[in-house]
Amino acid sequence: MCACVEDYNKVLNFWAPVEANPKLYGEIILQRLFETNPDVQKLFPKFAALSKEQLQNNPDLQTHGEIVVRKLTEFLKKKREHQELVSDLAKSHAQQHKIPRVNFQIISEVIVLVAAEKIDGFGPDALTAMKNVLKEFQTDMGACYDKLGFDK
Repeated sequence: MCACVEDYNKVLNFWAPVEANPKLYGEIILQRLFETNPDVQKLFPKFAALSKEQLQNNPDLQTHGEIVVRKLTEFLKKKREHQELVSDLAKSHAQQHKIPRVNFQIISEVIVLVAAEKIDGFGPDALTAMKNVLKEFQTDMGACYDKLGFDK
């Protein structure tokens, strides 16, 4: 199912704590990502050899997590008008970082888990909306990867 504007609005209704503290939530998301999918950590040169303990309160991890949350927030706020943002993200992730597209599904699943655990009142309707929005993100990133000829 594609996300509709209503899905974006449902997510945004609960997103204020995340938007207010992108460094904290970004760090939580990346730590959970690496904890649940250790192979993904190898795709991040700065973090590839670091232990879980070394990642805690790591300024580089916090900075990268903050970027992830800020881009996600921008995507949410643009609702269905996010083509340029997605195109730019796809170019950097495909051409510069060589990130296989499956990783967008993996991080999306982590974001849903973190939202369910950490955002007060983020119930079933908001979770379904978040899944729909993130599925649209994955689909749009995949389409950009196709246009770029990046098959991973």
